[in-house]
Amino acid sequence: MIPEYAKPGDTVVNCPRGGYVWPYSGSHLRATCPSCGYKCEVTENQKGIVVSPEDGILVDVDRYDQSVRKALSLGLKRSDREYRSGIAEVFPTKGGEFCEF
Repeated sequence: MIPEYAKPGDTVVNCPRGGYVWPYSGSHLRATCPSCGYKCEVTENQKGIVVSPEDGILVDVDRYDQSVRKALSLGLKRSDREYRSGIAEVFPTKGGEFCEF
């Protein structure tokens, strides 16, 4: 599930305490849940990086290190359609499939 106000490049985080899901665009290892204020570790609780909020596409980057996630996020935030298409071809979506758009 992608929050409606998510943008390409945002990391979707799920709070382990209350279950709230929100887009996180920061670069810190911990994020504060806007619902309950709990400080959760982004890498452990992320659901993926938003590729296309309109199409509801997340890429699964849980297995990649912090530098790869930052590079992906920065590239996606630049709104380059070709870059997004390349990401969708190279990285699996959360459903395990590859997606072109």
